[in-house]
Amino acid sequence: MRVILKKDVPGLGRRGDTVQVKDGYARNYLIPREMAVPATEGRLREEESRKEALKSKESRLLEAARQDAAKVQGKRVVVYAKVGQGRLFGSVTAQDIADALARQYGLQVDKRRILLDENLKELGVHEVQIQLHPSVKVTVEVEIKPEVKKEK
Repeated sequence: MRVILKKDVPGLGRRGDTVQVKDGYARNYLIPREMAVPATEGRLREEESRKEALKSKESRLLEAARQDAAKVQGKRVVVYAKVGQGRLFGSVTAQDIADALARQYGLQVDKRRILLDENLKELGVHEVQIQLHPSVKVTVEVEIKPEVKKEK
């Protein structure tokens, strides 16, 4: 019996794959557990259109990531941090860098996409990689400057 997998099944296939299995395995295990559906013509067409839509969405996301990468490639992002006697209080985190990117370039980046081995703990310029898409990485310079105290 040919079935379309609705979920990943170890040793059999991934979601959306059309596989040939024994009738009993399909009727007694895969279909009752909603892991697969019988492969009819209508369902095959539906699965094909779902795959095309997914491919189209992926290409749009990739193009958007490339445009964002071109916008910030090699640019400098300035982050202000509290300093006392020439040393940082705490550190500059990925969230601080993401906020600075949004403020300075209008680029919304999830903090988990900013690749830091550890938080930045020194004043100066640091190179940081940002993964905008699984196949698009961009390097930006992060300059950490002391926060200016406001006079009362």
